[in-house]
Amino acid sequence: MDKQKKLETGKVWQVIASLAIPTVIITLVMVVYNMADVFFIGKTGDARMINAISVCMPIFPIIQAFGTLIGAGGCTAISVALGKKDIENSKRISSFCFWFCVVIGLLMALVLNIFTEPLISMLGAADSYRDFAALYLRFLALGCPFMMFANGFVNIMRADGSMKEPMIANLSGTITNIILDPIFILGFGMGVTGAAVATVIGNILSSVILFKLLKNKKDYLSLSPKNIKLDYESAIHPMILGLPIASGTVLMSVSYMVLNNLLLNVGADAQGAFGISRSIMLLSTTTQLGICMGVQPAVSYNFGRGNIERVKEFIVKTTMACMIFGLVVALLCIGGRDILMKAFIDDASIAMYGRQILIGCFITAPIYSIYQSAVTFLQATDKAAASTVITLIRQGGVLIPAMIILNTLFGFSGLIFCFAVVDIVAAIVGVIVLTNHIRVLCADPVMVL
Repeated sequence: MDKQKKLETGKVWQVIASLAIPTVIITLVMVVYNMADVFFIGKTGDARMINAISVCMPIFPIIQAFGTLIGAGGCTAISVALGKKDIENSKRISSFCFWFCVVIGLLMALVLNIFTEPLISMLGAADSYRDFAALYLRFLALGCPFMMFANGFVNIMRADGSMKEPMIANLSGTITNIILDPIFILGFGMGVTGAAVATVIGNILSSVILFKLLKNKKDYLSLSPKNIKLDYESAIHPMILGLPIASGTVLMSVSYMVLNNLLLNVGADAQGAFGISRSIMLLSTTTQLGICMGVQPAVSYNFGRGNIERVKEFIVKTTMACMIFGLVVALLCIGGRDILMKAFIDDASIAMYGRQILIGCFITAPIYSIYQSAVTFLQATDKAAASTVITLIRQGGVLIPAMIILNTLFGFSGLIFCFAVVDIVAAIVGVIVLTNHIRVLCADPVMVL
């Protein structure tokens, strides 16, 4: 059965497994990848470096968000185009996405290097580790074009249901990064510079592999500037579709900037503990995102074909899978929080904060999956505006005020549990909006076409 036929007629649970498992493998490796810098820097025994890496964490997702903007959006737009057999539009979209990565990536590298010092202050860096943070950020910025391309086109490669090719590209770069981290950080004694250089090299390798693999899809994907058409259908619409996930990533980074500044009143060790806890929390949130994004091509393809009942079945069953995963991970991470913190750094102060933070991070992990499903599948069925609103509510509209209010009322304890409060609010809103959207589609499936 060819890939597009499988999306249309294959057994739903089998299709979910075939699409989600490779994506989950990628995201699990990505979790290890995100943990690697913090883990191996922790082995230096220098808490200042841990704090520097932690305070710079919001910048990396912002770089990736631009890749997600055209990657998630481009994947959806191309999947719908393939469902409608519109090959020319598929080529125009992929060409625009590629050159977007090149131009914006170069501009971002320039901006981050010019404005390093003001950015470090905005991130909430303390004087004790400020130099380490600036050094890490400057070297990381050099890889912006490659990070954006790798993150974006790993998603676009999945538009036809392909999983093997993007998995190879992603894993190759990520595993290279993980191997190089201990060599550069500990073996060569490069510290935070080694962590940043390893990250850049890993993304360059992923980009080279993706570039070569894309040649096998030249029948419906193009990188040629000749195919660029700066109109709504080929350029604006893909970015609108990618906006919910990308805006959520950016707003979450902004939220962590606010959090870092609030934590200055608690101490630098609390910042470091939140950085470690955030890396561990990615085990749940990134994998749930991976499951949803893995199944997204099936949802978008069947949406393009007007098969709404199949769309509904994919959404319901994928959400169930995410919730089960979230529950299992929450139980393991809360139960083993002492072991997890000690694995990263043998520092009593950081570990004390971290044990408390991990409870707040994971207590609503199953509920978070409802929010993630709503955002991803609204976007996958051309309801980017609704998806974006839910994302804005969670990541900015509720989270940042919740941080400030709960910190004022309850201090450090309020900051720990503000994420749980926001997850519950976002899940309720997501269920209401997604359920109503599915009801409308089932009542009038012709509106899709």
